Amino acid sequence: MKHCLLPMLVLLMVILQTTVMPYLAIGEAAPDLVFLLVVFLAIQRSTTLGIWTAFGAGLLQDIAAGGPLGLNAVLLIGLAYLVGQVRRKLFKDNLSAQVLIVVLFTWLHQFLVFFWLNTVMATTFGLEKWALRAFGMSVFHAVLAPGLFRWWRSWIQGENIYRYLISGRKNQGARWSRLRRMS
Repeated sequence: MKHCLLPMLVLLMVILQTTVMPYLAIGEAAPDLVFLLVVFLAIQRSTTLGIWTAFGAGLLQDIAAGGPLGLNAVLLIGLAYLVGQVRRKLFKDNLSAQVLIVVLFTWLHQFLVFFWLNTVMATTFGLEKWALRAFGMSVFHAVLAPGLFRWWRSWIQGENIYRYLISGRKNQGARWSRLRRMS
């Protein structure tokens, strides 16, 4: 049961994102719980876990919302990787640094969505609409992130699923060094 907590949390966030969050929207802006969860995992656990969660949750979100399949997955994977790179430079337990990361990456995420919609999907999503949406989402995220991050940290405390995702690489290295010593 212990290893099911993270997948259950991902599924819960996708369900809430696609069912409840559209009703909480103010204009075009609504909080993105899946985005916040991916950023949280990339900051608190590891880049690898953030990337795997981004892939799975992004695909689930695309399937549930009926958008272009893979758009959220690709965007969230890239953002999880970037957050993991920034994480190395910042203290991961500093809540104000985490909120700053969330706000900055919200703007980046919304810009990438804006770029995708206007270039690849050939829609007319105006710059003013993008700016209002990015601003509203960053305010939502700045307010929600501290409480959600504390709750998620306590909920998955002791969850070691990320070790199983990256354990193959560590075990291969250990096996390789044993083989080198034997020859």
